[in-house]
Amino acid sequence: MPMILPDEVKDRVNLALDEGFPLALMAVGADAEPVVSFRGSAQTYGDDSLAIWVRGEPSSTLEAIAQNPSVAMTYTNMPARKFFIFRGQAAVTTDQAQRDAIWEGQHDLEKSRDMERTGTAVIIRLDSVQGSGVNLTRD
Repeated sequence: MPMILPDEVKDRVNLALDEGFPLALMAVGADAEPVVSFRGSAQTYGDDSLAIWVRGEPSSTLEAIAQNPSVAMTYTNMPARKFFIFRGQAAVTTDQAQRDAIWEGQHDLEKSRDMERTGTAVIIRLDSVQGSGVNLTRD
């Protein structure tokens, strides 16, 4: 059976910045050191992926993904007692339709910081999601 994110997970991810709980992305750099960043652009992408828009170059996040595509993202909303840990494989996409969809899908605040759309679109194909009432693993 394919992995399908529940609607509650999609809603929490897609509203995370509005609600004040941006997702954090964790990757591992070439020096084997953690690379951690908060991602206001985080969004669901289809039923089994997340996506982010990375502004600016150079980017330690993009460098880490190029070295090791295995990443994790976390969502934590302690007042609601909701948390999710996402693990997957990140890849830069240069497909224009995917880039446009990811840019459009991000929060307006994030869009305003890259109106020229010079950033990089990244899709994270999820391997697993664990957390509040959720325990999904890709077959």
